[in-house]
Amino acid sequence: MTSESIEHDLNELTQRLDTLPEADEPPPTTLQILGRSRRETDWQQFLLHFLTPDEAHGLNDEALEHLLRALSARDDFEFSFSRFDLDDVQVEQEVVTDQGRPDIVIWSDKDWFLCFELKVDSSEGTDQTKRYVEVEAFDGINLDKSVIEGHHYVYLAPADASSPNACEFVHVSWEWIASELQAFLAESYGEYPSRTTAQLNAFIDTIRNELTMTDYQENQQEKMELYVRHYDEIQEVEDAFVEGWTEFEQEWGTRLANALDTGEVESSSPVPDEYVTFKFNRNGESSERWIFKQATSDWAWIFRDGWWKRADTRENIYNRNRPDVRIGFLHRLEKHRENAVRDHELKIFFRMTPPSPEEFKSSFEQMFYDRKEKIADYTPQPGEITGNKSNLLEVTYDIDVKNHESYFEAYIAALRDAFVDHVVDNEELVSKIDDIYTESLEEIDLE
Repeated sequence: MTSESIEHDLNELTQRLDTLPEADEPPPTTLQILGRSRRETDWQQFLLHFLTPDEAHGLNDEALEHLLRALSARDDFEFSFSRFDLDDVQVEQEVVTDQGRPDIVIWSDKDWFLCFELKVDSSEGTDQTKRYVEVEAFDGINLDKSVIEGHHYVYLAPADASSPNACEFVHVSWEWIASELQAFLAESYGEYPSRTTAQLNAFIDTIRNELTMTDYQENQQEKMELYVRHYDEIQEVEDAFVEGWTEFEQEWGTRLANALDTGEVESSSPVPDEYVTFKFNRNGESSERWIFKQATSDWAWIFRDGWWKRADTRENIYNRNRPDVRIGFLHRLEKHRENAVRDHELKIFFRMTPPSPEEFKSSFEQMFYDRKEKIADYTPQPGEITGNKSNLLEVTYDIDVKNHESYFEAYIAALRDAFVDHVVDNEELVSKIDDIYTESLEEIDLE
């Protein structure tokens, strides 16, 4: 796959993403938070609660009346309903018969009954609806079918569910129930207790969120399909970037040294071969040696030679060598890669390493924060003295990708600016830190 074809396909991906409407994920409903948003028994309990007139919801029989009227108005349902029926209407769940338990039965004396079978995810049991049609009585409520004039059956399931086995059962969708409950609330706005209204709205949202794709869900679905369609191109450019990033970890110090206008790389020095030693003269005086600790996947240190020492012998070191006292500037290649790549932000820290002897740590921290106002004056803006015990100073630089030929050139440009601001052009800051380091070393008991 050529770079031109990859670019063409990724441009197509970008254009399609740009056409997608912005949509935020809706807040989860109570049942979703509890992980019970697809349980038939919970949906049944909610529906039964709002349809039962004597429950403590304040709706009386009005939600029940609205739903019965809506069912009687359906073209696929031969059910007639009168307001006068409400005096005798009863509602019961899990009604015992000799052929199983229908989920809900609503009936009016000897005039009619509605037998409900509810489904959310599961399918109909073996001839379940046929058995409910053939059963002679609802024994659990002492209701003999033979004395009832109107026999009506409701298969309450998602709109895309398979049809019930018994043709007597009319497929009524949960989505339709949700729209009718929403219409009921709209018609009676402000008439019912706020808690009941909130609970009913939450139930409606649960139905819609679970069974009807929201704008957010449609958006996510489209993005997933785009990902699958362009997987090869995405994987190829991602693999190329990971390879480039790995190379960058090994050579960022060399790139930084080459990008600096002053100073030079020292070819022979006591540091490990994989590191870079950079020397420059400050104000025409003796040169300073700075170490760029590259070839590491995360902790990318920049420190002045002499800022890493053994605590007992005071000899200069260039790796962990406990007991040690180490300070310096750094950027985190692995930990902050997402900030660097996604947000184009380079985070630079001044750090005192935690394993240092307690006398040194306490002294360095105390003196640093005692002089924080002076240090703040020297710190390039926007910088932050953190109050932290390890990362004492933090500053963020923009990685200006648009104005550089490659991402890594932009990264090095930001790193160069940080080094110049904090080191090359900032004798006061380096000198102040060096003084604190020297004084803190004297606090260590060598005995």
